[in-house]
Amino acid sequence: MSDNNTIYDEIKNLFDQKSLLYESDENKRRLQMWGPNICPDEYLPGIIAPIPANKRKEKRIPITADWDRIQKAKLLKFDIIDYYKDPRQYLKWNLKIDIHRFLNFPDDTPLLKTVPIFLGIAFEPSLFGVEVIYSKDHEPLFTSEGAVIKTRKDFLKIPSLNFYTSGLMPLAHKFYEVLNTLVPKDYQVIFHKWDRAPFGVACGLRSMENLLMDMVEEPKFVHQLMTMITETRKEFTRERRRLIGKEEIESSLANDEASCPIISPRMYEEFCLPYEDDLARFYGNIRWWHSCGSKSSFISTIKKISCPVGVIDLNWWNDDVYKAIKELNGKIPYHIRLGENEIMQTNQDIIRNTINAILSITENDNCMFRIDGYQPSNPTEEDVHTMKRFINSVKEISEKRVGY
Repeated sequence: MSDNNTIYDEIKNLFDQKSLLYESDENKRRLQMWGPNICPDEYLPGIIAPIPANKRKEKRIPITADWDRIQKAKLLKFDIIDYYKDPRQYLKWNLKIDIHRFLNFPDDTPLLKTVPIFLGIAFEPSLFGVEVIYSKDHEPLFTSEGAVIKTRKDFLKIPSLNFYTSGLMPLAHKFYEVLNTLVPKDYQVIFHKWDRAPFGVACGLRSMENLLMDMVEEPKFVHQLMTMITETRKEFTRERRRLIGKEEIESSLANDEASCPIISPRMYEEFCLPYEDDLARFYGNIRWWHSCGSKSSFISTIKKISCPVGVIDLNWWNDDVYKAIKELNGKIPYHIRLGENEIMQTNQDIIRNTINAILSITENDNCMFRIDGYQPSNPTEEDVHTMKRFINSVKEISEKRVGY
């Protein structure tokens, strides 16, 4: 009982700290960088669509910076398995993460009075029976060996979604129930969303190697699989809306597996676009189109999505950013994600040249910097300082560019 009281007291104290920071002038400054585009229910705090410079006080390009949860676990010394399995630990360490990021990363990411539930990238595949692998050394994940469609005939054995019992759904409901008893009245718990795009989920069910072979040997089967996943996501969304009693923005497409040359532009258009467009029409938009892979050659096809796309990632380390921006032609706002080589750079002349080169490409586009390409395996306070130094450099160079 005393242990329970201790963690409850810790959580209360952390909410008090976060609420004070939420009301701070610095947080008000950060909030105004985004205006109405703030989306408090996204699981990542930096996934925000930018607004044009003429609609905000600070004219430089907005910046968000972050690390993955395993980096934060190693830096702040908490158990990543407990974090993903115990709602009290999840809440305690999410609050500590929010406070630490706000105080140590001087970017434009604001604090919000929300507690989104996110159980890891294996959440969606788990709903179809894929095993979730936990480890103290990495985020929960799934593997090719855990694919549940070993042969094409196994497709017929995939169970229908049960919103309460499939995969990680019981844990998601437990988190939702417990967290709602622990948050202050002016905070909102956000029930888990479905973020992975159909192709990424299909890779989890079939394995990427087998799915790529299917695209060549049995394309009809791939379309059956993609249709099933897309319809299951729609059903998940309907059930989620019934649970929370309203609609929220829940239309992101996290799609790391969509990367060239893993799949060609033709394959993306044939096997991915129809289902992404179907979801766009279902939701009325795509909030965020994401891939850590190379997607420059997909841009012309992504633009065919028939409803608005809120923001798309462009990776400085593996995308042809100039080509992608030219192809976007201002139609879709974008993040420019900077990588390890840029963030760890100590020569200010090189940093200045890199950022100015990017700014000369972006011109007056609606875009932002996303500083998350440096994920140290065992982060220390020195790594925090590296991030802080780079964020401040980017801000300073951007401000000079617009004549502050």
